[in-house]
Amino acid sequence: MPDSKQTQTTERPLEYVRGGAIHACATSRLLKTGSWRVFRPALDAEKCTRCKLCYWYCPDACIHLTEEAVEIDFDYCKGCGICAHECPTKAITMIREEG
Repeated sequence: MPDSKQTQTTERPLEYVRGGAIHACATSRLLKTGSWRVFRPALDAEKCTRCKLCYWYCPDACIHLTEEAVEIDFDYCKGCGICAHECPTKAITMIREEG
């Protein structure tokens, strides 16, 4: 474990700092979720009003808006449920991950 004063560098982008401090932005794109996610968001397109709240609140920038739909990038989604909590129409629900 690195010293708590040590920060991330471009040479070692996956280095962690104790205390939950964030020293660099957009590092979640370097860390795929893997198989540990327990719940994942499921979108009901009929209920979705495309208000973009899920997009703005997602801490891992996993929600993408296209002309046709709202898409969730499950490679990086951690299953935190913030998108479902913030959705005013309840178009996003959290379902148990299978497998």
